[in-house]
Amino acid sequence: MKSYDLRIIFLMIKFSVILVLFASIVFYSCGDDSGIVTSQNKGTLTVNRLQQLDKNVEGTYELWGSIETGLDHGENAYRSLGRFAINASGQITDTSGSAFSPNLGKIANINNVNDVIITIQPPGYSDTIPSNIKILGGAKHLQGTELVFDLSMHYSDILPVSSQFSSAQGKFLLASPTTGTASSQYQKGIWFTQDTNGTTAGITLPALPDTAEWTYQAWVVSIPNTSFKYNIGRFDSPNLRDNNQLCELTGGLIWNVPGHDWLQSNCPGGGLPDIQSLNNDYHVIITLEPRYEQGSALNKPFYLWIFEKSINIHPFGTVQDMTNSFGSIEPSAQLRLSSN
Repeated sequence: MKSYDLRIIFLMIKFSVILVLFASIVFYSCGDDSGIVTSQNKGTLTVNRLQQLDKNVEGTYELWGSIETGLDHGENAYRSLGRFAINASGQITDTSGSAFSPNLGKIANINNVNDVIITIQPPGYSDTIPSNIKILGGAKHLQGTELVFDLSMHYSDILPVSSQFSSAQGKFLLASPTTGTASSQYQKGIWFTQDTNGTTAGITLPALPDTAEWTYQAWVVSIPNTSFKYNIGRFDSPNLRDNNQLCELTGGLIWNVPGHDWLQSNCPGGGLPDIQSLNNDYHVIITLEPRYEQGSALNKPFYLWIFEKSINIHPFGTVQDMTNSFGSIEPSAQLRLSSN
């Protein structure tokens, strides 16, 4: 046999071996049970009672996972798992309206995720760290082969005192202390007190530190026209004045409880008619509000209502009880992470 024939046979054998090796690599990379597969992280988020936000006014929700070893960590420990929205039917979607799935591309090992939070990112907020409006959070626990995060407002990084909201009580009376005589035009004022001297707080909500992402706010809303919303004021404690004295008179009584008198004409203005008598078709609510709201979001009650009551017609000095709504509207969520 000639030498060039031997070279041809050798090359054919070498080529055949290469083909067999290549086919083996392709076969095993396709994920056969007996082969080698690349681990794939998966995540599922479910939410309860999170409500729809106007993305142009209130912003969007964003899911974050912390990758530090301890639960006491800074904002830079968090990695975004994606922004999402709640549609009109209460279903979770991505910001374009399609199905939402947590983005785990920035998490190399899901076992390093120690806790998870959900924030509200204000309109135009594009930072790579969580905003100052944290609404839900929770630490991980192992459940079978999954890491589970039960998210609530009671989590230490969110608002642990919210566990007291459902048992709180709210009372108010109609009075106008800033006239100097609380009874003189009592139908033009509302105060969260249990007596006509304004000495006993009418609500039992826990005091919030000024470092909290949340604060309380009280509102009066017209029943015939719910677009007429009157800001009573924001406050952190039921034993302190709120931050709004716009339409009150000066030189009258000062009650150290939240409340408001609408005694000046053309006040507050802005298209809102003057309040002539709160004894006629008004609803009062107390909400939990993001402390760092911006723009037009400041002019509408946030959806976390703690107390509500339609104001009844009563003589001066009548204390009215509010309904506690928080237990029926408090949001929660759960994130489940796994790999295969």
